[in-house]
Amino acid sequence: MRSDRPSRARWLCRGAALALLTLARPAGAQSDDAALKAAYVYNIAQFTVWPAATRPLNVCVSGGHALGQSLRKLQGKPVGERRLAVLDAGPGAQCDVTVLRGGGPRPAELGSGTLAIVDEPKSGYAGAVALVEEDQHLRFDIDTAEAARAGLHFSSRLLRLARNVR
Repeated sequence: MRSDRPSRARWLCRGAALALLTLARPAGAQSDDAALKAAYVYNIAQFTVWPAATRPLNVCVSGGHALGQSLRKLQGKPVGERRLAVLDAGPGAQCDVTVLRGGGPRPAELGSGTLAIVDEPKSGYAGAVALVEEDQHLRFDIDTAEAARAGLHFSSRLLRLARNVR
């Protein structure tokens, strides 16, 4: 009989991945910054409780966003029982994760089951997860009410690593 609970090895791998979220941001080019942010997006997806689905876990990002290329390098990596797929954001895209820039109003196209991650929110909508730079480190804030509005929940292990949880 197969258990739905992740194996000990999977938990150890996830724990190691989660530990990477706490590391300092490496000094260097913008591509290093984009790669680190892409790793955050991937690891946050790992510690999100998703509705059951058989299709890949679709991460949508606008074509001009700096994270697009780094996220595409993660194409096919496992996220639970699913595989990560990176799509261009746009009409008709079935997004499980949408990476947004800056802030502004909450996008009308965000539906149930879509995790909104906002990269460096300036003002306005900060999504369920906001990636923020603080003291030359990459951190993240979590809005559990926004996640719940999308029908999603986060692992308590992820919540403990967040800079702010509301």
